[in-house]
Amino acid sequence: MKLQYKIGMLAVGALALCSCDRHDIINDIAPVGQEVPACYWQLNSTVCKAGESFGFQGKYSVNPAATPDRSEVWYQIVRTEEASVTSKLGGSSLAYTHKSSKVDTIRSYQSVAVFPHSAAQQNGQEFVINGTVPVSRTLAPVKWADIAQWDQANFDTYYPEGFAEGFLSTVIGYLTDEATADSYYNALRNIYISYGFSNAQFTALGFPEVDQEQPEASKSDLWFSTTEASDDALVGYYYFEVVDGKNVAREISIADKDKYNDRPIYPVYKSAEWVFCRYDDNAGGILATVRPEWLPKFRSLLEQIPFQDWIYDNANSCYKVEFTRNYSLNAQFRVYDTAGNEGRAYDIHTISIN
Repeated sequence: MKLQYKIGMLAVGALALCSCDRHDIINDIAPVGQEVPACYWQLNSTVCKAGESFGFQGKYSVNPAATPDRSEVWYQIVRTEEASVTSKLGGSSLAYTHKSSKVDTIRSYQSVAVFPHSAAQQNGQEFVINGTVPVSRTLAPVKWADIAQWDQANFDTYYPEGFAEGFLSTVIGYLTDEATADSYYNALRNIYISYGFSNAQFTALGFPEVDQEQPEASKSDLWFSTTEASDDALVGYYYFEVVDGKNVAREISIADKDKYNDRPIYPVYKSAEWVFCRYDDNAGGILATVRPEWLPKFRSLLEQIPFQDWIYDNANSCYKVEFTRNYSLNAQFRVYDTAGNEGRAYDIHTISIN
């Protein structure tokens, strides 16, 4: 035997001897204790209706010195919940769906069906059992969607705590945070015009009153901006100043235009007092956005809209909610002999409940 092989074998032996007080390497490679029943199984279907049963065929064998006693089907119950709402108030300019999902194991593995060995048939060295396993009707799926009437009790039952607040924080943030408001300008204007704010709500925040006989027409007149450049619509100019690495628009009067010939200046046009309507180089035309100092006022206004009004779909006369609750089973086949030894099938089948 070559020297390196001898050295290698001596090293392995030494390692085994010096570590035997901490770890028995023989137990890692040799079976220990009594042999347990061997089993496997298959399902007739991986889908089952709540309140009914699913069928299966199991096969098992035991040590010749042992006596089979029974087989069992065990399963755990898993619940999956998906909840969402979709904003409709801002129109297509505010296409936002707020979602939540949760998966819970609501019951750990338990025996749900027992089959005596006498019910099995012998097939060579194996025993074959055909059986059915019940599924509780309480595991029926739940769906709550596109409701015609608002039901606060159902919403509180189905949706997680803080869901509505999370939705409102996100959509109002999109509309009134300075970093995102420009992108949602049309949605904010749509809400201002279409939602039934009262004049008390408007005037409390410094907005002008509207004609309550024709509120949408009045609000459309109040929220206006110039769309075509003309001398009659020109109200001033602006230039950009870099502040902390960010371009900040500075407005100047028409009379002061010549004082700023050393930099690019652009026209500002007539619009609602909360709208900054101007020529924009990047847009290549006239652009309208809400002035930053007005965004906190709009936030306060929007915060007065109830949650359910944000998700009401006028076109289809329903609230855009969708909640689903579904259950599934993780099922396992187990076999026992009269000495109490347990054998478990390696394959765990997932069964969807409908």
